[in-house]
Amino acid sequence: MKFRIILTFLFFIFSSSAFTTNIRVLDFQKIIENNINLTILYDQIDKDQEIHKKKLKNEELNLQDQLTKIEELNLILEPTEMQKEIENYNQELKYFNDKVEKFNLHYDLQINNLKNKIINIILDELKKFSEVNNIDLILDSNNYILSSNSINITDLIQDQVNKKKIEINFEQY
Repeated sequence: MKFRIILTFLFFIFSSSAFTTNIRVLDFQKIIENNINLTILYDQIDKDQEIHKKKLKNEELNLQDQLTKIEELNLILEPTEMQKEIENYNQELKYFNDKVEKFNLHYDLQINNLKNKIINIILDELKKFSEVNNIDLILDSNNYILSSNSINITDLIQDQVNKKKIEINFEQY
């Protein structure tokens, strides 16, 4: 009888330890946003945008002036002439909006390309970390409710990713 109790007790102890899962968590977004290479790209983009922003701002002011003139001419011009002025303004406004959208897309594409490179590096580092440390599951910090800081590997992985040199292919606008 004692032997069965001891055997059952040992079975539960060993079986529960055999089924434990080694889990870690990290803040994936924090690693991406705090990457040194991304900060360098943001600085390059800011410098490149300075001149273009001034030009776009001047065009926007010209469009506002043109709209003000159209409003003033409303009482003076015949309806057909007024319609031509409005169509001309709308055409220029559309061209301006397309230009701004192209401007924004240019930089968004470059940022997304670099973020994708960073994500691939993060995933490689996580794979290495999990193999070396026998980690069964790594969760993003946004996908759980509560954990101990002892299982958070964000800083460790962030350091590893920041050590990697990523080629930044910045294209000026």
